[in-house]
Amino acid sequence: MGGLVDYTFTKIDFWLNGTRIQDEIPPGQSTFDYLHRKLQLHGTKCSCNEGDCGACTVAIGSAREGAIVYEAVNSCLFPAARLHRKHLITIESLGTPDALHPIQEAMLNHHATQCGYCSPGFVMSAFALLAMKPKPSRDEFLAALEGNLCRCTGYDSILKAMLELGAKGIDPVPAWARKIEPELFSIKTEPQYLQQKSDAIYPACKYLLPQSLEQLFAFWSDHPAAVPICGGTDIMVQVNISRRKFPALLDLTQIPELRSIKLQRDGLHIGATATYSDVYNSGIVKTDYPCFASLIRLIASEQIRNSGSIVGNIANASPIGDSLPLLLVLEASLVLQSTDSQRTIPLKDFFLSYRKTALQPFEIIREIIIPPLPIDAFVRISKAAKRKSVDISTIASAIRIELDSAGQITKSLLAYGGAAAVPMLSFSAPSDMTGKRPSDIDFPKLASQIAAEFTPISDVRGSADYRKQLIANQVIGYLTELSGRNK
Repeated sequence: MGGLVDYTFTKIDFWLNGTRIQDEIPPGQSTFDYLHRKLQLHGTKCSCNEGDCGACTVAIGSAREGAIVYEAVNSCLFPAARLHRKHLITIESLGTPDALHPIQEAMLNHHATQCGYCSPGFVMSAFALLAMKPKPSRDEFLAALEGNLCRCTGYDSILKAMLELGAKGIDPVPAWARKIEPELFSIKTEPQYLQQKSDAIYPACKYLLPQSLEQLFAFWSDHPAAVPICGGTDIMVQVNISRRKFPALLDLTQIPELRSIKLQRDGLHIGATATYSDVYNSGIVKTDYPCFASLIRLIASEQIRNSGSIVGNIANASPIGDSLPLLLVLEASLVLQSTDSQRTIPLKDFFLSYRKTALQPFEIIREIIIPPLPIDAFVRISKAAKRKSVDISTIASAIRIELDSAGQITKSLLAYGGAAAVPMLSFSAPSDMTGKRPSDIDFPKLASQIAAEFTPISDVRGSADYRKQLIANQVIGYLTELSGRNK
C-alpha cells in the first residue's frame, strides 16, 4: 500500500446516521472508501467501483432552497469531501435484526434477497425515493431502482416489495433523522480546501472547495494544475479504475449561483452544477422543454442523475455524450467564464476535435442557454444501447423540425453522438428537407445520405457498419413519425 505520511487537512462538517462528524478526510477519497477504511462500516457494498451496479448506494440529505432533499448516490463516485453540510445515511442506521426498517421487512416478506450483496443498495435507493415521494407509482419505482443490479433473486420479488411499500405510503425517514433536519440549515463553517503532502492511496493531493466564483479563480490561480469537477462521476471512475492521479480537484458544487435553473427572455439558463435530477424535476423544463425531461430519463441511473451534471457531460467532450445531440438541435450556447471576462459561444463550435474543446486555460462553463422553443416544434430523441438504462449509447440522436401552415418544413436540425470524433449536426438534413413536405421526402435516400456524412468507429458497443445502419434507421423512424403526424 505504501506509507501514509505528513497529512495536513482542514476538517469537513457533516452528519453520519444522526451523529455530527467533524473529520479530516483525505482529498480524493470516495465516500465508500471513507466508510470502509476510516469508519469500518461495511454494510455498504462495492462491486463495479464505477457507478454501474448500485451496490454501494447511500442516501444523502441536504438543505436546498428552504427544504430538505434526500437523494440516492453511488458512494464509490461521491467524493467524501463533498459530504460537507450534508447528512449521510447508510444501511447500518435503518434497523436492527430485532427491529427491521419497513423497507427491509418488505424485502424479507417478499423473499427479495438471496446472497444479500445487492440488498443494501436496493434498500437505500427505495429509502431515498420514499423519503421524497411516499406513494410512488410503479414507473417511479422502476426509475429509482434501474441503477441497482441483482444477479440471483430476480427483480419481480424486489418490485413487489417496493409496490407494497408504495401502497402503504410510509415515511421511511427515522425520527432521529427528522430531528436533525433543521440543523442542516445551520452549518456555517466553510472549508477552503483539503490538503495533503503525500498519500500513496488517495491520488488527489488537494481537494479545493471554493464558496464563490471569486474564490474559485483565486484557488485556481494558486493551484494551476487543478481539474474542475461538477458531479465528478467521470473523474472518480478514472480515479477508481484507471488509478489516474490528479494533483488537485476543484469542486464547483459549493458555489450557489452555479446550480440555478431559470427562464429568461433569451431562454432557459442551466447552471454548471445543476444535476440531471435538478433539471428533470424543474417545472420550467417540464412545461417549456418537455423533450429535455424525456431525454434525462434515458441517461444513466437515478444515482448518477443525482450527482452528474449536464455541463459536466459537455465539458467531458465525449463523442457519445447522451445530452449533446439534443442540445445541438435546440441550438444551445455556452457561457464561458474566466477570472475577469465572460464570453458566449454556440455549442456547435465548442467541440474542436476528439476530446478537445474551445475552453481556454482557467475558464469554466458557467451555464448553458437554450433559446425559446416553439410550442409546435417536432423534437424527438433516440438512443440505441445494449441496455435500456445505465448504458453508454452506441448511437444517440435528436431531431428538430418546424413546419409552416402549409405543412412545409421551415427548419430542420439533426444531430448525432457516437457517429464521429465529436457530437455533430448533419449538414444534409437542412439542405435536403427545408421547403418540402415530410411526405415528399425519399426517406431511404435521405437516410443514406445522412449516414454517409458520419465516420463512426468499431468498438465493443458496435461496428462502424452497424452504427451507420442505426444512423439511417433513426432518420427513417423520425420522418415516418413526422409524416404520419401531419397527414
